[in-house]
Parts: sequence; structure tokens; C-alpha cells
Amino acid sequence: MQFYTFLETTLVTLSLLPVFAPFFSDGEITGSIGALITTFITFVLNLAFALSVLGFLIMHMVLVAANTTTIETYEKKTTPKWRYDIGRKKNFEQVLGIDKRYWFIPAYSEDDLKHMSVLQGLEYPTRPELDPFQQL
Repeated sequence: MQFYTFLETTLVTLSLLPVFAPFFSDGEITGSIGALITTFITFVLNLAFALSVLGFLIMHMVLVAANTTTIETYEKKTTPKWRYDIGRKKNFEQVLGIDKRYWFIPAYSEDDLKHMSVLQGLEYPTRPELDPFQQL
């Protein structure tokens, strides 16, 4: 969802750029005062929103790569190895699905729904060497 929001705000910002650029050139600015103010405010707010969403997008990609939540990131500071971190590739597959064609579509393939137990929310894969229940 953040990916699509970032794309949309970036697209709007880029489409407003040719209208916004004359504010900083020596050329004559045409249009009514209301249109100029609206363009200026819209461009600045859209750019700020796009940059903030980009920050959240990067943060969440890092969290997916480590297979943690925001709270677990702070807990992980006391525990050096996180047992749910099963490798970057498998972490992304666990969240986005095995079929990479569906990664940018907010849906899972039929194979993912049948074969991924994590989608039912009852079992979560762990690293075997760090799983305390497997040692019993």
C-alpha cells in the first residue's frame, strides 16, 4: 500500500513540476493568484508527503527483510539472533508470497494460499538452531 501511495504522490509531484518551476525562474508567471497559491501549496505538500512515505516504505522493507515488527526490533536489541529471521529471501516470500509475479499486486496466488501455513496465522517458520521447542 505504501508503495502505491509513494508512486501516486511522486507522479503528482512530477506532473506539477513544470507548473511549479516558473516560481524560481526569471520568466513571467501567468495565471490567477489563487491558481498560483494552490499550485505552490499542492506541490510543496505533495513533495513532503512523498518523501515521508518513502521513509516509511524503506523502514518497512528493512523490517520485512529482518522478519520483525517495529516492537520486535526493540526487543531484538537484547537478543542478538532472532529466531523468526529465516533469511532475507524467505522473509520476503513469507510476507509477499512465493510467486514473485504477485509481489506488486495486493493478492496471493492459489499456490500460496494452499502451501503457506503462515497465511493461516497458526504456524510461523523459525530458524532450527534457535527454536527452543525443537530442542525438547
